[in-house]
Amino acid sequence: MVAPLTSKAVSGKKVTVDVVSDILCPWCWVGKRNLEEALRQLPQGLRSTVEVRWHPYQLRPAMSREGALKPPSTPENPRVPPRLKDAGQAVGIDFTGKTDRTPNSLSAHTLLDYAATTSGYDAQNALQEVLFRLYFTDGVFPEGEALQAAAEKVGLDSEEAMAYVEDAANRSRMAKEAHCYSSSRVINGVPSFFFNGNYAFSGAQPPKLFLEALTDALASQEE
Repeated sequence: MVAPLTSKAVSGKKVTVDVVSDILCPWCWVGKRNLEEALRQLPQGLRSTVEVRWHPYQLRPAMSREGALKPPSTPENPRVPPRLKDAGQAVGIDFTGKTDRTPNSLSAHTLLDYAATTSGYDAQNALQEVLFRLYFTDGVFPEGEALQAAAEKVGLDSEEAMAYVEDAANRSRMAKEAHCYSSSRVINGVPSFFFNGNYAFSGAQPPKLFLEALTDALASQEE
């Protein structure tokens, strides 16, 4: 299980960035790209000390696994509003609105937990990028074979991964963790970012704000 936010879990001079997120949240993907831009601006030696960890939040916990049909995209009610389209293009994301169903994200969160538990946070971070792209750009509904293909894409044992996703105990644990974050008094929206266990901000903030938070977290490790 991914380390909970109640524990800083900082080893040596490592800086942890915990992200509470849902794959249904497009701004979570924009926030991920802005965080990565801030990381690129750090010197390589410092960049390698930062560990990014993803935690579950469910925007639609009552949604069935089959999902629900979305209304058609129209000029009056587009699936991708202009502001989101522009924000995505600014960071290299193509929000297409192709997916015609709104999913329940529990399976994806359980797969992300599997990645972190078995292969580490770098694998989890890579999988998170794949899942965002599948849903928001490729228009792929994130269940079943789509999740198995995502696991394969980042080098996970796909059969073992899907067995983990379908395990009732794992699903229940992830649902409880997601509920814990959604009912938290600290977290009032996603994405929410914690640096070394301390809440910093929520939303797809600009790279400058991420860089400031990273710099402060790194400096605190020197004290």
